[in-house]
Order: sequence, then structure tokens, then C-alpha cells
Amino acid sequence: MGNRRLFYFFILLLVSCQSKSRWSGTAKEVDGTTIRDGNVSLRIVEKGFKFGFHKRDGSVQVPPHAVSGLFLEGRPTEVQKSMGTDREKVFFVSNSDGDRAKVTVSFENGVAVFRIAPENNGPATISLNLGAMPVAHGLGDAAAYGEAFNIVANKESTYAMENDGGGKRWASTFAIFPQNNFAGVFFDKGKKTVTLSGKEYTMNIVKGGEVTFYYFLGDPKTIYSNYKRVREMEGYKDIEPKFRLFELGWESWDALGWNTNQETVREILEKFHRNNYPIRWAVTGSGFWDQGGTTTSFGRWGKKFSEAESFKNWMRQQNIRWMIGLRTNFIPEGGPYYPKTKKRDKNLKVDSFYGNELSSEAKEKGYLVVQGNGKTLSMTSEIFPIVPSNLLDGNAPGAAQWYYKQYKKWGVDGIKEDTMMKLDSLITIYNEPISEIATKGDLVMARNGAFTAPGTLLRINDTGVGSMAKRIPINYLQYAASGFPNVYSDVAAVHNMDNVNELDKNIRHTWLLSLTAGLAVGAYPDRWPKEKQATFKKAIDFHYALAPYLFSAASDGFRTGYPLTLTPLTIAFPEDKVVANLANFQWMVGESLLAAPLLKNGKTDDMDIYLPEGVWYDFESGRKYAGPTMLKDFKMPLDKTPCFVGGQGIVVLREADNLPLKARVYPIAEEKTSLSFTHPDGIAKSLISYKKWNIDTKLVVMDATIYEKVPFKIDSASGSISFEIIPDHNYNIIEE
Repeated sequence: MGNRRLFYFFILLLVSCQSKSRWSGTAKEVDGTTIRDGNVSLRIVEKGFKFGFHKRDGSVQVPPHAVSGLFLEGRPTEVQKSMGTDREKVFFVSNSDGDRAKVTVSFENGVAVFRIAPENNGPATISLNLGAMPVAHGLGDAAAYGEAFNIVANKESTYAMENDGGGKRWASTFAIFPQNNFAGVFFDKGKKTVTLSGKEYTMNIVKGGEVTFYYFLGDPKTIYSNYKRVREMEGYKDIEPKFRLFELGWESWDALGWNTNQETVREILEKFHRNNYPIRWAVTGSGFWDQGGTTTSFGRWGKKFSEAESFKNWMRQQNIRWMIGLRTNFIPEGGPYYPKTKKRDKNLKVDSFYGNELSSEAKEKGYLVVQGNGKTLSMTSEIFPIVPSNLLDGNAPGAAQWYYKQYKKWGVDGIKEDTMMKLDSLITIYNEPISEIATKGDLVMARNGAFTAPGTLLRINDTGVGSMAKRIPINYLQYAASGFPNVYSDVAAVHNMDNVNELDKNIRHTWLLSLTAGLAVGAYPDRWPKEKQATFKKAIDFHYALAPYLFSAASDGFRTGYPLTLTPLTIAFPEDKVVANLANFQWMVGESLLAAPLLKNGKTDDMDIYLPEGVWYDFESGRKYAGPTMLKDFKMPLDKTPCFVGGQGIVVLREADNLPLKARVYPIAEEKTSLSFTHPDGIAKSLISYKKWNIDTKLVVMDATIYEKVPFKIDSASGSISFEIIPDHNYNIIEE
């Protein structure tokens, strides 16, 4: 018996020694580790598990954190032992409190992956840290309310990934550092924050189990391509854009409020059409349901749309797609439920609400959000429907498909999603139900979501003309930097159409929106002077002309991940230090247009416009400029189209529905360049190719598909040429 005890003692001692050896190691074993990937190396040292990225010449590309590259439970860690191959290393780390973790690091094809598995499987606070970098963008709504587009320049430094039911409803941890050719992101479910300051870049999460962090290195196009690949691998599928939502829309709320019904909607849409506004989609966001119902009273039309089928037919005859406001919150079955407050803007007149049997069905099927105590979550929105509601859990298996089945009862063409519930870290529950509607073919304008846009248009929070100096462009640009540039805010001149004292602001606001994916109108400008109406209409018509070009850019962005419809200049020109500190906001639209709307509030029409390196042409006058240059006090009157042509030098425009699209090509590119243009059907392509020509060169435009010459016109001011293009035909501009 004594021998057996002695045997067990030695076994336990051996196991104990092996366990300890896992965490122990000499300085020699951990005296720095390097993982190389092409021209970049990831260097990790044992003291503080500090890591950074270095260029081939040894210079620092991304600096290490001053204290530690990894904090566990708020305390810095040290490496105890390391092992691994040339491409993947494993580190065993611990902090001063004895908290331990296994860290697996790989670096290949421009993506560095850190997988951190704490020894304790319970909830742990994990922070992965790097040093400061000068310029950062992204983080969705979390960083959209600062004073600057450069997050590092803002006063707030730590950003929570949450859904507050108001201004912060689209979440992303993705941050890009264009001057460093670097980006980072993490997806795991848990309470997430990101710190960006003049001292550090930290990704932090509270979660049980293993956590994965990603870093991306390379030029911006490489970064966004890899981010798209990783994002989709993590289950966040992108939505293929639909051309219809790049055309002019209309929303009932600004025009009619709760006075929305099939007669008032038809009346105002007919007025717009009589005045040649090419409205192609319309949102009725209120009152289409029966009395006391809500947007989830699926298929139950009330008095305001008592002839819903005939109204649908009329809309389709007008070539307008009908979209309804839709939410994912359900009032419990029964009622009536009386709101504690009846206060609401835009003539709301609802005394009570009721639920329906679908709320109970969703609960029975396990499709509603459940609290930690196992009870169904009940919340009350301060906006709508202002009575207790349950919320659809889009992550629950089958919930998205069930929700789509209910939505189809309305028989409409799409939705404007606008759920307003404060959920803190429950940021991913909206993606699947809303994207299900989009992937099945209908139109979707999304507000809530995480890491991906569940629809074609991604809407920032309600904004007005007073927000265009900073609020709108900063939010737009953060969305674009996060990888989703097909932005929308609110209708042109929202809540301000009848303010005849601020018509200039209304028109400036419209020009801003015309240079982005989403543009819509609401109230008709009846009270405006005729000349102001004409200028307003000019901005609308410019967006109509640009819509095919925007859609083609969006299609390329969907394929590559690069934010082509609205590319911040810091991302389009990462080596140009000037663009990071511009006083006004500018961006690229596709590879050839530089948007420069006047956004400041004031009476003057002058602004400073920066043109990066290259040749640029004023879109209207055709005047040529050589960049980089700052156009000081450049005149931007209300009736001037606020953009320049440069870069690739190829733009495709539309003149009328019944006419072929036209390519406009400028003599810019020194080497042969091509635009692969996607036509509005989303299928047909046209490749347009050219190389810069001299002013006295005789040119020929060849249809390379049928080997025939194509007629073209030369603009006398810019020297650009324009010609008609046909789907699935390719074109070459060559010397005669």
C-alpha cells in the first residue's frame, strides 16, 4: 500500500512539473520573436508581451504599446514561454495577479490574427494594445459624433460598441489608420470598447472563452479586400446593391407626418411627377396599419390605406417602388396598451396600441430576446410605439426566415427599417432578419446593424440642414471608412422646406446629398421663388445623371470591399498628409470624381478646395488644374455642380430613361487605364479604356465588341470626349 502511495506521489509531482513548465521559460527562450509576411514583420518581445509591425528596412510601421501589448483583467502581462513555427507562434502569458492565457499568433497574406484563450473560462476582460498612430477612421456610429473625422483628434478616446436606440444604432469595431497602412477589428460577442488616442490603440472585450483579434496591413485596397474576406468568414455577409435605391426617392414623414394616407401620398407624388422629378421609390413610414396597430401588424391595412391593392397598382404604373417603415419590436398579444405619454411630433394621434397573436407565436418559437433570468425582454421606446414591446432576436435559428414570411404579408416592394430600442451590447440581432428581406430581392434601407449593412442604403440618424457642416459628413465618412459608403440621412431640406429665409441652406443640403448614394425629397418647394426651385431641381437632376455611375462604383465596392461610392481622401490618398487636416470635407465618388460641396453655414459662397496630386478638371467649366494645390476662396455659387474630375478620368452619365448612357472621358491617365462599368441591371458590363492624348491628336472611339467606330463629341473647354455606350460592349479610345 505504501508503494502505491509513493507511485501516485511521483505521478502527481510529474504532472505538476509539466503544468508548471507550460508557464515557465528562460529569457533565452523568449528573447524576442519575429513573424515575417512579405515586406512586413511582426515583432514580439517577452517583456510586457509588447508587439509592433516593422517595414523591410527596419523602420516602425505600427508602434508597440508603451506598457504592454496584452492586458488581462486590466493588468499587463509577461510572456512565460513561447513555441511555434515560422507562420504561427504560441505564447503563454500571465499578469501580476496570476491570471493566465494562451496566445496564438499568425501573420500571413497581410492579416495578423491574435487568438487569446484565458485559462479561466469565465468572463474575462481582455485588451490588445498598440501604440498611437496619427490618423484613424471608422467605428461606425460610435465615432460619428465627434468634432473631427480623424478619431484621434477628438476629445473622447474610448468608444463603446452599443445600440442606444437613437443616434448610435450601427456598430463596428473596424478602425483604419491610412497613414500607417494598417487596420484592426474584432467580432466576438461581449461588451466591446475601442480606445483611440494620442497614446494608444486598444481593442477591449469582456467575454468568457477565446477571443480573436484581426490586424490588416497593406495599402487601403488590400486592407478592405482582406477585411471583407474575414468579415464574411465571421458570418457577416454583405448585401449586393440594387440600382433602384440609387435613384431619387420620396418619404412621407417630412411631407405629411401622420397625415399620410393613400390620397395624400398620391397627391404629392403626382405633383412631383408633373414637375419632372424622377421619383423611383417612396417610403410611407406611418399609419399604413389598422387603428391601434403598428408596423408589425403584418398585412392588416387600416382606413388610411383601405384600398391598398389599388394603391400598389398605381405606384407600379408610375414606376415607383413602395417601401414601408418596418421595425422588429412586437407589442405583446392583447391590449389595448396605453402609453404613459402621448407626446410625439408630426401630428401623432394614437390613444392606444394592441398586439397580435404573432407576438405569442414568436415567443413560443424562441424568436424573442430573452434576459439573463430567462424572461422575455420587455422595453419601451421613447419614440414609437411608446408602450412595452418585445424584440426579435435575429440570431435565433429560424427567426429571420419567420420574420420575412410575416413581412411578405404586406405585399410591398421593400422597407425602411427604423427600430428604436436601447440594447447596449446586443448589437448583432438586427442583421439577419433585415438582410433576409434584401437577399430575397426587395429594397432595404437599414438603420440598425453591426459590421455589415443589412440593406443597400445605410441610414445615419435623422439629420437636418443645420447638421451639414460637421454632423452629416463626419457620420457619412465614418461609415465609409468602416467599409460601408452607401449612405443616406434624410430627405433634402428636411423640416425646412417652408422656411423661405433659409433656401440657400436647403439647396446646399441637396447638393451634399446628390453626391452620395441616397437622395430623397419630402415636401414640395411650393413657396420658393422660381429661380430657387430651378437650382434645387438642378441638384436633383445631377444625382439622376450620376446614379448609374454611383451604382457601378457600389457594385465594385460590393465585390472588393473598398468604399468606392464615398472614399475619404485620407483613404484614397494615404500618403498625402494634407488631406488629414482639411477644414472642409471632401471625398472621392468612384475613381474619377472629387466631391467638394460647400457645407459651411454662412452667406458667402467661397471655400478652400484641395486637389491632391494629379490633373483635375472643374466638372462644369472644364478648367484644368494641376495638383497638389489648394484653391483658396474658390467660388461655389448655389447653381454650380460642386465636383471635379480627376483620377481615372472616366465618368458615365445618364441623360434620360429612354436614351443610352454616355461615357465622358478626360485626357488624364498617362498609362492605359480602364473602367469596368456595371450597368443598372447589375449584370451587363462595359470596359472603357484609354490613354492620355495630346490636344492635337486625332482620336477614334472603337466599339471593340463589334469592331466599329463610335461617334463622339469633344468638349472645347476640357478636351474631354463623350460617346454612347451599350451594355456588354467594350470601348477603346485610340489614335486614328
